[in-house]
Amino acid sequence: MGKVKRILPIFQTTVAQPMNHLPHVAIRPFIAADSAQVQILLSDARVAQTAGNIPYPYPQYGAKNWITSHGAQHRSGTAIIRAIICLEDDQCIGAISIDQISRGLNASGNLGYWVGVPYWNKGYCVQAGRLMLDLAAREYAMARLVAAHRIANAASGRVLEKLGFSELEPQRMTNLSGQYLFRCYEKRL
Repeated sequence: MGKVKRILPIFQTTVAQPMNHLPHVAIRPFIAADSAQVQILLSDARVAQTAGNIPYPYPQYGAKNWITSHGAQHRSGTAIIRAIICLEDDQCIGAISIDQISRGLNASGNLGYWVGVPYWNKGYCVQAGRLMLDLAAREYAMARLVAAHRIANAASGRVLEKLGFSELEPQRMTNLSGQYLFRCYEKRL
């Protein structure tokens, strides 16, 4: 008989932090050491202008407080929040999350993501999105995700289309700054 090949798991583990990865990007839970980089990235007004739910100016200690809140959200089952890591330099370049999670047979959630300006238009969101969709389906048994982007942020729409999302009817949605017209999408997992 031939040798049995061992199939390695998709996850790499470093200090009990599960990490999913593709050739250029990984996603993992945020760690406290990410807060300085997140603070820098979110202090750029262009990120807040495209994301729709990030305040500007970004508050002092905002990143530290935000990262600290993740544990409670994860424990309550209301959100899955991951750092997007560029594998070229192991730097946190953004975030991807699923929030507004409903449970049960038709579990669903709302996908959101952002990356810092130096990382725009390089394919990082698509790779991180593929990892998050796999995580949502495989580990959280989600059946459906929705997502939205500002109409002025066409790049985010292209990301969602590459991830297999289908556009729904344009809707008015409220964000931290008031009302904006967003494009809304859906994907069955």
